[in-house]
Amino acid sequence: MTSNWALPTNIIQYSEEDSETSHVQWTEIDNFYSLKNLDGKFVKTQRDLLHIARDPKKDLVEKTYFLKLTGFNFINIPSNISGFEVKITMNRFGRITDDTIQLCLNDKLIGDNKANLDLAPIKIYGNENDLWETNISNSGVINNSFGIVLRFMSHPRWPHKNSAMIDTVQIRIH
Repeated sequence: MTSNWALPTNIIQYSEEDSETSHVQWTEIDNFYSLKNLDGKFVKTQRDLLHIARDPKKDLVEKTYFLKLTGFNFINIPSNISGFEVKITMNRFGRITDDTIQLCLNDKLIGDNKANLDLAPIKIYGNENDLWETNISNSGVINNSFGIVLRFMSHPRWPHKNSAMIDTVQIRIH
């Protein structure tokens, strides 16, 4: 049995310690069209993800704030979990790549960071036999704090200040 693709019900943005020189306010209303559009398939950003104000300013590999997406309402969770898949659909504007694609539970990053330099607009991380180096149980998966942490950066070979627009973030459990 495999769960249906699930969407988050909670999204927050946060910065890494000591890198932010001025706080940028973040609200769901200002930055997302909605957690679910009419067809129930989108967690869509309304504007570009913001880059952290970094010191020194000469840091050419710009990075976004972290996005933590939690509160997934899974249907048909298997009794024995064998793998996780995360599907992200986004406009990378040609040069936005991953910095952090990692599962989280109880406000802690867990398991492997699946970030890579691939620039595809639709990416699936993990598979039916990939536990992301976690030993999470069914009770952990249904915990409202379970989810995914995302962070993006300008491509290290082609630095720039463009950002990204996310269309969909979904998780499926095998």
